[in-house]
Amino acid sequence: MLIGNFRIFFLGVLFLGFSSTGLWAAAAPTKTDVVVVGAGLSGMATAYALKKAGIPYHILEIAPRVGGRVRTVRYSRKEEPDLSADSGMEEYWESNPAVKILKELKLPITSDTALSSLMLEKKLYTLGDETPAEFKKKIFNESELKEVRKFQERVGLMIKQLSPERLPPAELLKLKDISFAEYLKSQNLPSKVSEWIRVSIECEIGSQAERISALDGIAEFHIFLGDGEACYRVEGGNDRFTEAFADSIGRQHLSLNKRVTRIVTKNDKVTVNYLDLDSNTNATIEAKHVVSTIPLYRLFEVQFEPALSAQKWQAIQSMGWGAYFKAHIFVPRSAEKYWTKAGASILPILSDSELGVIYDGNLTYTGKTKIISLLVHGAMADVYNMMPLDQVRAQIYAGFEKLWPGFTKEILDIEFYRIHPRAIAAWGPGRSRFDELSLAIRQPENRVYLAGDFTETSHSDGAFISAARVVKQIEALESKR
Repeated sequence: MLIGNFRIFFLGVLFLGFSSTGLWAAAAPTKTDVVVVGAGLSGMATAYALKKAGIPYHILEIAPRVGGRVRTVRYSRKEEPDLSADSGMEEYWESNPAVKILKELKLPITSDTALSSLMLEKKLYTLGDETPAEFKKKIFNESELKEVRKFQERVGLMIKQLSPERLPPAELLKLKDISFAEYLKSQNLPSKVSEWIRVSIECEIGSQAERISALDGIAEFHIFLGDGEACYRVEGGNDRFTEAFADSIGRQHLSLNKRVTRIVTKNDKVTVNYLDLDSNTNATIEAKHVVSTIPLYRLFEVQFEPALSAQKWQAIQSMGWGAYFKAHIFVPRSAEKYWTKAGASILPILSDSELGVIYDGNLTYTGKTKIISLLVHGAMADVYNMMPLDQVRAQIYAGFEKLWPGFTKEILDIEFYRIHPRAIAAWGPGRSRFDELSLAIRQPENRVYLAGDFTETSHSDGAFISAARVVKQIEALESKR
């Protein structure tokens, strides 16, 4: 293997033209109660909730695999056959309903504190075995800590007034009209405190503070209240979750390589037209309800009859988007000296640089090679997603040399993964996940329900929150029959 070799993979949301030959694939029925469009986390979470409610369902998935944007790359190497790392999301916060399901499915998970090592004002603060409270004392002096606590108290009171089911109080809703950067400036916080908040929020929303509405930056801060929420990772990769999820909802209820093209509602019946990508045959399923988990920005690819409301389209077209780019850096295990201090790993690191968030790619792997996983976000991800990859590699090398001089000599290989430029939902100044347009997105229309993280939050928790919402709405409508 040559030093500095690299390859590129594009991870989009929709996959066309793949064959599912040799893979399991259930035949789609002609009739069911609920058709779920998409077998990512959102679609499978919806099916999981429908199963618990005793409501029949079937999932149509455009790709030849389940999981959507959740992907684990398993590297086929003769000497190290178990080498793998996630090429999409890494972790789940404690408040994410996914954590409960991970435990119900009895998957092996590891947990860690909400805080990470981070770069603030050009200084690296390393988190070892300290508690969150001890680590904050390492970063801030007593005066700064008081300001952190005051900010947490102010924001915590605001967050308690936020609900996806109703508009917030008028004074709070006004905060959607300014950026999170403006809001932080108005708080007159010590520079280090303001920077800590900015760095923490930007990587979560995948966008810059100037492009995030103040109300949504505040909402996102809920994971950092108090000592912060714990976060969880699936041992061995997130595809262990999606595969177990598929088993749990029943693979007989899931059809792959099926592209939904049209959704027609007449009275109390919905007909879903789809194209079988294996046979290039168009077919239909009749249902009582349809739940679409297609990312909102791709809904224009589906015909809706009657059409979706103008308010829904306005909501979709005025949304913002967070960007991510992923890189797997292969190094020999001896390189652990760069991210180990006093015998403990200092990863992950919020580098606030061209390196993004630096993770241990596979915490439980014990082979000779380590994968350092970079989750680049925001403006730099936008740049990387359009930049020639030799230039991306040069940027990453330069970033590592600033952080860990000499580290680049250890690099054996690099794999790059472009994630769709609209990786996650974000709401810029003038919009919010809590405004009237977002409330309209979450309302059923013509027995069609829009679900998925894009309808709720900037995290995978939105997949599970929306699943609970649409199943509750379906049950409410059915109870009136």
